[in-house]
Amino acid sequence: MRESLPRILLLMMFAVAAGACDSDPVTAPTPAPTTTDVFTGTLNPNGASNYPFVVTAVIGGTVTATLKSLNPNTNAIGLSLGTWNGSINTCSIVLDNSFAVQDAVLTGRTSTFASLCVRVYDPATNSTPLPNTVDFSVEVVHP
Repeated sequence: MRESLPRILLLMMFAVAAGACDSDPVTAPTPAPTTTDVFTGTLNPNGASNYPFVVTAVIGGTVTATLKSLNPNTNAIGLSLGTWNGSINTCSIVLDNSFAVQDAVLTGRTSTFASLCVRVYDPATNSTPLPNTVDFSVEVVHP
């Protein structure tokens, strides 16, 4: 009798543990489909440009801005991601790279839909503006 008591307890523990398992698999939420926006322009010495875009997915997601082209690519420019205030046309900076070169990437995340913006600017390092105009292309991927 003494030998069978540990076996019975072991079987009971196994039955309780097995009953606690849920047979339904846990599924992760499906990420929202993404949209790609491409913004191009010419940046003048001491200049800046804002480009608003909207994250339409209620669950938000990852937002990535990539400096795809810079011509001439001998100068670094400023690249930022922020929130867009359309009533006063302002990009409130959240992420910034004041020394962005071609292929520089900024990545952020939003937890809901949002009005966002990407900003390119002359960082005027040491109070010295860009020596000439710079053509650029920025690709923004967002939900």
